[in-house]
Amino acid sequence: MPTSTFFNLPPPKRERLMRAAVEEFTQKPFNEVSINRIIQAAEIPRGSFYQYFEDKTDLFRFILAYFNQRLAEVILFSLDASGGDLLAAPLTLFDRVLACIRENQAEFQVLTNIVRQNVGIDAGKLWDFTGVAQTVLDRADRSRLRLSGREELLALLDLLLSATAQALMAASCGELTLEEIRVRLANKIAIIRQGAEIKEESC
Repeated sequence: MPTSTFFNLPPPKRERLMRAAVEEFTQKPFNEVSINRIIQAAEIPRGSFYQYFEDKTDLFRFILAYFNQRLAEVILFSLDASGGDLLAAPLTLFDRVLACIRENQAEFQVLTNIVRQNVGIDAGKLWDFTGVAQTVLDRADRSRLRLSGREELLALLDLLLSATAQALMAASCGELTLEEIRVRLANKIAIIRQGAEIKEESC
């Protein structure tokens, strides 16, 4: 994460650096991102950059942390909109994120561009929801789940979010239609549901 020196920068200088960094990460895949281009666009000395961030990875994580926070808000919204049903929330989340993109919400447009540049990246590395996981589990209706231990619930949440993240990355690539991607996500959730949900007794 950035050093205190970064946070003590005058806001215009800090914003200029972040604009330059976001622009670079939306134009190039991670391994081709150039710190030189970022510092030239931000009009800062190279040495100053390393007073703010350890390296390119540190900067990338900081940028993604902002978008992860925005996505965390949408995850909680999706869970609430699904009546607390943890297993229904992924499809609601998928639909909500796509709606945000269609509404041209700036954060999601930028995130979509970053995802497009990093299609091969592990979805779990791109989206880190460890901070929001406990909040999600606290708000979820667990009455129909056969899982009870915290580690089991965290594993379930990880499966659900990873499947959703993969679907959103696929939607960013455009190789399949949104309907095909949504059906695949629904199929994954159905399989997960079979193992995670208490089955109703048949008469």
